[in-house]
Formats: sequence, C-alpha cells, structure tokens
Amino acid sequence: MSVSEASVAVTETAPETRATRSKRPILIGLLAILLMMLSFGAWALASPVGASPDEDFHLASIWCGSGEREGLCGPGSTADSRMVPDNIERAICYAHEPDVSAACQGKNFLDGAFGLTDSDRVNGDGLYPSGYYFWTSLLAGDNMVISTLLIRFAQALLFSALTVGLWALLPRKNRLAYVGGIVATFVPFGMFLIPSINPSGWAISSAVLLLPSLVGYLSTTGWRSWALGGYAVLAALLGLGARGDAAAYTAIAVLAALVLTFEKSRAYFVRAILPLALMVFAAFAFLSANQTGSALSGGMALNDAAEIPKRALIAINLFDLPELFLGIVGQNFDGSPYSGLGWLDTPLPGLVWFSTTAVLAGVLFVALARSDWRKTIALAGVGLATIAIPMLLLVQNGVTVGWQVQPRYIMPLLIMFVIVALMPTRERGSVDAGVPVWRQPTFSLVQGGVAAGLLTVANSVALFFNMRRYVAPGELDLNGAAEWWWRVGPSPMVVWGTGTLAFALFAALLLWVASAQRRKVNDGAE
Repeated sequence: MSVSEASVAVTETAPETRATRSKRPILIGLLAILLMMLSFGAWALASPVGASPDEDFHLASIWCGSGEREGLCGPGSTADSRMVPDNIERAICYAHEPDVSAACQGKNFLDGAFGLTDSDRVNGDGLYPSGYYFWTSLLAGDNMVISTLLIRFAQALLFSALTVGLWALLPRKNRLAYVGGIVATFVPFGMFLIPSINPSGWAISSAVLLLPSLVGYLSTTGWRSWALGGYAVLAALLGLGARGDAAAYTAIAVLAALVLTFEKSRAYFVRAILPLALMVFAAFAFLSANQTGSALSGGMALNDAAEIPKRALIAINLFDLPELFLGIVGQNFDGSPYSGLGWLDTPLPGLVWFSTTAVLAGVLFVALARSDWRKTIALAGVGLATIAIPMLLLVQNGVTVGWQVQPRYIMPLLIMFVIVALMPTRERGSVDAGVPVWRQPTFSLVQGGVAAGLLTVANSVALFFNMRRYVAPGELDLNGAAEWWWRVGPSPMVVWGTGTLAFALFAALLLWVASAQRRKVNDGAE
C-alpha cells in the first residue's frame, strides 16, 4: 500500500473510531442502568407486599395520594381516616413475627383484588409530606400486588437513571466522592429501600444526588452548571416530598456544598442564590412538617419506656451511638426488637455487617488522608450534625439507641459524610497552565477489588436472608421448601442468583471504569 493509500485509509477509518469512542460512555451508562435494575429488581421481588417498615400506612397513603378515587380511596368516618384497601391488614400478617412466612396472607391474596375499609392508618392528617404519595399514587390501581411491584420497579428505575445521569454530568474530579458515598453505605439498607414503596427510598436518593450536584453546580460554568443546578432542585424535591426530616438534610447539604466550593467572586455569590433558596424552602418545609414536629416534641416516645434521668440518657446514647450508624450497614442491635431489614424483624448474619463495616471504615480511613480547610470545616459540620440530630431525637423522646430512632432515618447523614470525606482538595499554590491541580484519595486496584468482593458477598447474603425470611423461614432450599412466592416469574433461587451476579458485574464495571480514569483524576480535567 502506498503512502497516499494509507493516508486515505486512515482518513476513512478515523471518523468511525471517533464515533465509537463517543458511543462508549452511552453504552457504559446503559449497561450500568441494566445491571442496577437487575440488582434492585432481585430485591424488589425478594419481599412480599407489605414488607417495608410501616408499609400498611404507606400503602393506604399511596392509594389515597391523589385524593378520593372510586374503588381505590374514599372518605372515612373521621376527618383523618379514609376508606382504604381492606387487604392491607392481611398484607402485614408476618410483621414482627420472624418465623412466619408470607404465606399467612392467604391463597387468594396474590389475586390483588380488594374492597375498601375504614382506617386511620393513612396520611390523612398530613403527618408525612404529600409529594411522594401523590406521584406513586399514579401507579396505584385495582390490583394491589401488580401496582406494588410496578411502584418498586419504577423507584429502582428512577434512582438508577438519575444516578447514572449525574455521573455523566459531574466533573471528573467529583465522581469518586459521589460513587464512594453510594458504594460505602448502600448494602444492605439502600438495596432494600430503593426498590420499595417506603418514602425513605426517596430520602436516601435525595442525599445521594443533592450534595454532589450542588458541589458540581457551584464549581462549574455554562450549560453543565445549569444542568447540575436542575439536578439539585430535583434531588431536593425528592427528599422534601418524602419525609419531614429530609428538610434538615437538605439544609446540611447546602451548607456543606457552600463551604466546599467557597470563593470570593461576584459570579460565585450569584450562583449561590439557588442553593440558598433551596435552604430557605427546606426551612419552611421543616417547620410545617407534622412528622418533624411530632418527633421533636417527644411524639416518638414509648408508652412503657422506663424513666431515665436526662443526663444519664445523654451519656448512654452517646456511648452507644456508633451502634446506630453500624445498623445502616447491617449490624443488629443487642437486646432490641429494632433490628435488621423488613419491619426490623429480619436480623442479618455477621458476615454481612463485617464486610460492609470493613469497606466503610476503609473508605473513610483512606479519604481522611487528604484535606484542606474547606473540606475540614465541611466534614466537621456534617459530622456534628450526624451526631447531634439522632442524639436530639433519642433524648427528646426518652429512648436509648436501638429504640424508635431507626438507622434508615439517619442514613442520609452518613452518605453525605462519606461524600464530603472523599471530596478532592486543591493543592496550595499548584496551578498547571492556569488550571488548579486537584488531589483526591487514591485507591489501588487491589483495594478496589477487595471492596467489590466484600460488598458482593454482603449483598448476596443479605438478599438471601431477606428472601428466606418470607419464602421459607429457617430453610436453605428456597425452591423446594418455599411456603410463599409470586405466582409467575423466576423461582426464588433464580432471583437470588440473578441479583448476586448482577451486583458482582456492576461492582466489576465500577472497578473497570475507575481504573480507566485513574490517570485522569488528578490532572484537574473537567
């Protein structure tokens, strides 16, 4: 081949190569969404209708989320009650009974048909914000089983799509902190709650998306900044529409983002108007939420709680508070019924919380190797809130760690703490061609591989024990000994195997993407 022919060949193939490269991020994103959906989908199928905490209340509130609808929701006997599906009470027959399978719902429960009955276990008095119940009510229909599964998979798809979309928008230097916040905290509670009908799933999603999007919005310009600002607004709305305490977490995320990105410039102060407006809106939502008002006024106190002097209560809870945080990653409370997944009646084996705790501790230990004054102040602020908020709730309601205040309530705080810890720092006086040089915590391929392996094992074991609790309590063969399962679809062991494999492949994908970008994360590139 002559030189001119070779030049023509290069000219003809180069556009195809560029096109292939431009399609690669899209293909990786789609693959990530697929693997996330398979992983979350296994968890969505792993539990029967009614399996998340207080799901009788949330089911009724969803079916009445759009107001009165013929055959779905009607006016009750009092201002705060409603006519709700009558099989909701049957759905939770196994709650707080760890040895009772979901077969107690009855043979015809999976038909999904229902009548209406009067109940005050509904969001009739505005205890929870109405946004979550309104949007999920659009999927509520005359078959409760199908509608519940639709809501679960819709929640999983929403989170998966938003998560991958934010990854694509974020500057490269902020991606490690964002993904690290998810990886280090999501097994098992995140995996259980995201594909559920519990509004805590939206509160967790808000924490995952809000802080990174705000940091990206405040530290970029042009279309990317506006897109990230839109993400921040959406993330805040998810949280504020789901739980009253999400308002406090929104304010904490705003303050942390402002500290992390602070600079003395007119352009920055103009951009800061958006997060400050979110904080004002969050403050209004917090003050008007019945849920937070009830908790802060002692509305969560147990009727038969022992009288403990306040000073002693503060000391006891301060010493035991780490147990509450470890509950997020699967640790079981000693001597408390508030333990594990489901209605806090599904304890997990030590292999789960040992693996997840090792990953969380390892991530934080490496993350703290790099810091500057912005990161130090932000980390101290979020850390103080992570301690103060649960302490306030515990003491105000006269209970000790392991009672009433559940790990899922404070999970958003732990997520934000990990994200702040992993944020990059700008080296003092280091500027390369006018571009600041950023440094961030570095994990080797071996470290990443160990973390991926530990989380894969923890997720698989947690998924199995969660399934076993409803399918065949105490048994190992979920197919042969099954007392309950869905009428159609793959068998329990196929669902477990698919969820395990999908999670392992997703962890491998993250590891591959991270290793491919290792050469770029410290060059200040956007």
